[in-house]
Amino acid sequence: MKLLFVGGGTLGSVNPLLACSRAIAQRRPDIQVKFWGRRVGLEKSVVQAAGMPYSWIPAGKYRQYFSLQNFLDICLVACAVVVAWFRLLLSRPAAVVTAGSYVAVPVAWAAASLGIPVVLYQQDMQVGLANRLIAKVAKLRTAALPEQAAQVPGGAKAIGFVLRADLQAGKASQAAQTYGLDAHQPTVVVVGGSSGARDLNAAFLSALPLLPSSLQVLHITGEQKAAHVNRPGYVAISFTNENLPDVYALATMVITRAGMNVLAELVALQKPAIIVPLPGTHQEQNAKTLAQRGAVVLQQAECTPEKFAGLISRICADADYRTQLSTALAGSWSTAGASTLAEKILSLV
Repeated sequence: MKLLFVGGGTLGSVNPLLACSRAIAQRRPDIQVKFWGRRVGLEKSVVQAAGMPYSWIPAGKYRQYFSLQNFLDICLVACAVVVAWFRLLLSRPAAVVTAGSYVAVPVAWAAASLGIPVVLYQQDMQVGLANRLIAKVAKLRTAALPEQAAQVPGGAKAIGFVLRADLQAGKASQAAQTYGLDAHQPTVVVVGGSSGARDLNAAFLSALPLLPSSLQVLHITGEQKAAHVNRPGYVAISFTNENLPDVYALATMVITRAGMNVLAELVALQKPAIIVPLPGTHQEQNAKTLAQRGAVVLQQAECTPEKFAGLISRICADADYRTQLSTALAGSWSTAGASTLAEKILSLV
């Protein structure tokens, strides 16, 4: 039996699929899994590092604003449907599984036309255009939370967040050794997302001189957004996925954008954090959901050096405040969805 996973653009649509594929492999090691994504993108290296065969598929992105590129991408989407149809006809997977992204839309529609079941997993608070289109042809629709499930066209089953199984197994000492830091010193981890976050990076670097010199910083800047800072205890890396559980274990606190996957990871680990959503995007709704439970959320415009540095310093210095933030996250969301999704896919095929 074969299963096909499709996603890309950001790791928010990739990491849940990898977590699901591992859960399936534990139950049915005989099943062959493959992954389709973009020709050029971070997902290729991440998927291949996970040991999954990877192939690229043409992909066109619809921008919800006027752009001449939209007209070209309509042709590209049509081409992708044709390419996907022939590939699926030859390979005949038992199901196509996706957590969304524009890459997956033509594959899902081609699969449905061939009678191949499509499985959709929705994790953002707002259902984007790609997932609305995929939901129309999906045989099995799932979502992380009940409020998300209610928004999916046709309805969906809430199963909890689909997270990597090794998330809780991180070792602070291993991350300290890997990045030349001290496992016994307070450490701020800055996560801009798989593609980085230019404005968040800039805001943090402006606040950095105001932070106590005793604070260590592990700054995940994103690809091609490297920061050059001459400060003891400051380490900048472009990206990490394999070492992420160790990095979380080392972190006294985390500063992050509001992609739903990273927020769910913080909830699972009860890790104190400052959440800075990307303005004008679905991330604002993602962050609002946790803010209502007591998480610290700063809007981009509020990230002045003084305010940002003061809040970071307070969280790192005040153990009671960190406990308060951790307690606010505890039990906010179900984060055991990987096994549930795996079981549902296996029962479908």
